[in-house]
Amino acid sequence: MIMDNRLIFLIFSAQQKLRIYLNNALSAAGGRVTVAQVGILFLLKQKDGRTMTELSQILGIDNSTMTGLTDRLEKAGFAKRQASTGDRRASHIHITSEGLAEVEGAKRVIRQVNEEIKTGFSEEEIEAFKRVLNGFFDKFQRSGNAKNQSPASMSSPAT
Repeated sequence: MIMDNRLIFLIFSAQQKLRIYLNNALSAAGGRVTVAQVGILFLLKQKDGRTMTELSQILGIDNSTMTGLTDRLEKAGFAKRQASTGDRRASHIHITSEGLAEVEGAKRVIRQVNEEIKTGFSEEEIEAFKRVLNGFFDKFQRSGNAKNQSPASMSSPAT
């Protein structure tokens, strides 16, 4: 096997394969959300009533994408929007009981896939891999992200 030194290509390819795999695993388990949608639900479970701007900053997605994801979550009954009393332009997103149930199912799938990722690697290799991934957050902090949160700092129980 020839080792590919195109790190950016490898990282993006791995991320895309993982996203597809997770979406398929969620669907196969009866889930009704995508990985992107479940990320929003995890954040709302952690702190309900976040604004769409706050969610988009934490997840690193643009406002129009966040609007579409929120629309689909609302249509499915997993979240609801509430206009901000202090700022007419802002909406607070709240997770519903159906959304909480969806999160619980997604957590099981994500834990399983997380264990699959580790299969075939030693504990030392996993720790080295985590150091490399966490190093990305130190090297490439997003400017303009008020939270500057890495996935590890969000500490979802599912990961």
